[in-house]
Amino acid sequence: MSAPKPRAKTRRSTAAADAPQVWPSDAEQTLAALRAGLIDALVISEGPGNSVYALRTFDELEASNQKLLESQERLLALVNERERLMQDLHDGCIQSIYAVGLTLEDCRRLIREDPQQAARSVADAEASLNLVIQELRSFISGMGPAIGIDLGSELERIGHATGAHVPLFKIEIDRAVAGALAPERAVQLLQIAREGISNIVRHAQARSGRISLRRRAGKVQLEIVDDGVGFDTHAAKGTGLGLHHIAARVQKLAGRLRLTSTPSKGSRILVEIAES
Repeated sequence: MSAPKPRAKTRRSTAAADAPQVWPSDAEQTLAALRAGLIDALVISEGPGNSVYALRTFDELEASNQKLLESQERLLALVNERERLMQDLHDGCIQSIYAVGLTLEDCRRLIREDPQQAARSVADAEASLNLVIQELRSFISGMGPAIGIDLGSELERIGHATGAHVPLFKIEIDRAVAGALAPERAVQLLQIAREGISNIVRHAQARSGRISLRRRAGKVQLEIVDDGVGFDTHAAKGTGLGLHHIAARVQKLAGRLRLTSTPSKGSRILVEIAES
């Protein structure tokens, strides 16, 4: 003799309904009751015991799903903001501090050979550190990196920050192009240049390099070239923060990045963006 079919019983969500009401264990009728918001608990008899499956009304489930979606969006926004802060700190403050370190290292030699030049280099390092402090204060206050920079002057400054160290950079800046850029776009290009120059100084073993900012074929071009050891661009994809940050900034500018390099023959970074 076959076992009796389980029957479903429900409890109304109102406090007045003390006794559970029986609902036929028919799938369509049960779903209809759920959709209508008539039940929020389904009790299914199984032999001597009962298994209780807690169910909320469809409106409550929809509200919960909406809250979950909003939580996911907030989490994604936080992750994106964390990535942005890491990128800005790495490309801005950290690279500036690294350049100050090179200047101070050069001062150790200049103290004996040219004390006056050593004093000027220390003054430059002090000014650079003050700028770093301002940037860090902006990050702490939640304002992000300062804008309204003189892009041409900043490119010249970071290009000459290596002092007597190699590589020696040739600077070619079209001041009209630099001055016409919107502040936010100028900051992005400066950070790209900082990262590119830092990579050359640390890894390229180059003797010379070139930094140029110009207008060509209706585009603004930032170019950074060196005569160092070069690298395999295919092997470098996806490795290291430097190239990743450069590519991310170019994407923010809706621009185009061309990275070319040949082992033992140097490398070239070319960034093209619209004028406005």
